[in-house]
Amino acid sequence: PNEGSTARDHLANERTLLAWVRTSVSLIALGIAVAKFDPNRKTGLAVGLMLVCLGIVMIGTSRVRYFDVLQSLERGEFRINEGGVNVILGLIVFVSVASLIVMTTV
Repeated sequence: PNEGSTARDHLANERTLLAWVRTSVSLIALGIAVAKFDPNRKTGLAVGLMLVCLGIVMIGTSRVRYFDVLQSLERGEFRINEGGVNVILGLIVFVSVASLIVMTTV
């Protein structure tokens, strides 16, 4: 059971959400910049689109995670989120490998 400060735990959960959103917005902005300023338009568009999609998925995942943790804190328990972390890490690896493939074949 969660025996710590409830306010501290909720604020930590909110800070974590904001950090995920900040990272997601940064990925989206980077994707737009790559698509706009890459001299090889086809490569830049593909890599930029992958980064924007990753950012959007991360925003959705962070929202789901925020409310899961919120409910767990209200019940006085906390679950470790192995699945969500593995999904995000898998997506990052996928986008990285796909970007390398696109950049080397075009």
